[in-house]
Amino acid sequence: MSVKVAICGSGAIAQSKHIPSWQREKNSQLVALCDINQDAAEAAAKKFGIPKAYSDFGELLAIEKPDIVDICTPPKTHVFVSKQAMEGGANVMIEKPMAMTLEECSEIVETSKRCGKEVALSHTDLFYDAVQRGRKLVSQGAIGEFTGMRIFVMTHRDYITSVPDHWCHKLPGGVIGETGPHIVYLTMAFIDNIQKVDVTAHKLIDSYTWSPFEDYRIILSNGRLTSSCVLTYGSNQWGITIDLFGSEGMLKLDLETQTVIKYTRPSLKAKTAGISAVSEGCQLLWGALSSGLRYSLGKIPSTTDLLAREFVDCVMKGEKSPVPAEDGMECVRILKVISDQVYDKYGDPLSDK
Repeated sequence: MSVKVAICGSGAIAQSKHIPSWQREKNSQLVALCDINQDAAEAAAKKFGIPKAYSDFGELLAIEKPDIVDICTPPKTHVFVSKQAMEGGANVMIEKPMAMTLEECSEIVETSKRCGKEVALSHTDLFYDAVQRGRKLVSQGAIGEFTGMRIFVMTHRDYITSVPDHWCHKLPGGVIGETGPHIVYLTMAFIDNIQKVDVTAHKLIDSYTWSPFEDYRIILSNGRLTSSCVLTYGSNQWGITIDLFGSEGMLKLDLETQTVIKYTRPSLKAKTAGISAVSEGCQLLWGALSSGLRYSLGKIPSTTDLLAREFVDCVMKGEKSPVPAEDGMECVRILKVISDQVYDKYGDPLSDK
């Protein structure tokens, strides 16, 4: 038995991640692709060997009757497409952010309940092996009582920042609207009920007049636990790391190399510091070698693969989504607070765009 999947949107995210993931998922059948640009839909379908290409989403739903629709369109279209898909009988997977406003998120949640369909948010960083191991170690008390965290995200400037007409520049708060969800839902994985937010934004590259800011420092807190986040978009480098603090140590997660390092240094004596340094070096070396071997042997699936696999499983078994709509809505709520603070502190960064 396999589930029928259709993808709405044929852009970069669909072609680089979602289409390959669905084609690798053994319990799904990718039956169709839809894009308002028929030529684009047909070109992508031909490139990936997808049987059908549509420009009319309603027609796709009526003819193909997919079990899952994967929505890879810009955020402003998510509410309309997801509601139409669920009302047409499909469960939906939605690229982040879930929608543009809390009201739109509420519409998606209500439609899901009314139609009895599941929603899975593409919060794919939750499925990194390093994050999964980090969550397990924290829950097992490996670093004592959890006391807080730090997230660092470095996004290559040519991914979005240097592209004048990239749609992300027109999101609330600028590029933070596209990659910001990652730091929010990763924080939510360890800290619940975020109520306090503080944002500082900086302009790094004056020649990129279309880009409001290229550096953000964000504090997310529930009043007791805090996540300190740095997002920078002005470099030609990539990086995403998470530090998890505890009363008895710290975990350092590298989401790209999939390494997890336990850091303990209870004193600054030379012997203690030396043992700590050797331990961290050995952990890093072993982790890098292990991850490198697993990557080379194809033993580490992509995070989109893992999300697709879990969502297919939940649809087949009639179970709850691995990343439910309510989580997507909470992420959008926090993102709105972040963007509102950007406006309050710096004015509307898009006012003259």
